[in-house]
Amino acid sequence: MLDSWSGEGLVSYAVNTQQFFLVAGKQQYTIGTVGTPDINNTRPIDIIRAYLRDVNSLDYPIDVIPQDKWDRIGQKNITSQIPDTLFYDSQNPLGIINIFPIPLLTYTVFYEAILQQNFFALLTTQLAMPPGYALAYILNLALQMMFDGFFCMLSPDYLAQLRANAADAKGNIKRSNIKEMIASYDPAVVAHSYATYNIYSDSPARG
Repeated sequence: MLDSWSGEGLVSYAVNTQQFFLVAGKQQYTIGTVGTPDINNTRPIDIIRAYLRDVNSLDYPIDVIPQDKWDRIGQKNITSQIPDTLFYDSQNPLGIINIFPIPLLTYTVFYEAILQQNFFALLTTQLAMPPGYALAYILNLALQMMFDGFFCMLSPDYLAQLRANAADAKGNIKRSNIKEMIASYDPAVVAHSYATYNIYSDSPARG
């Protein structure tokens, strides 16, 4: 069940910030815990944000782009003092982090990763999760066990109620994990004397 939940981003209650060091002249970095990867960290399900930090502790933004935008970069072997693009190829068992342009200097990359759900080695392992997870685990595990052949004598009415309660419990933790997304736009696209439109005053807002 937890393996399946790892593919649902909103089930993860935290986004972990991790880091690795760029090597001058190197574009690709394998990440995972199998073999000898370049980055010996848990393989992320996805990387959603990132930034660079130089030796003077100055930070630089870096765009995390999907596969289609990465494919549209015609010449990927361009070098630069400051790279500005990251593409994460979530292969298995090792993911691949791609950096563009290829850096000429060393930096520290800080990235925010969605990781897999925690697994419990023993039934006696203590549960340490935010509020709401215990009920979601119990109800959805009961539903999963029923589909696996346990509790097959349950009545249809009880089964329907269990499904509803399990869905509500899982939905509650997803709602609590929703992060506010603030829309942004390219100023060059909307460059004019009035920067934005104010929906409350029904008039343009001066920039």
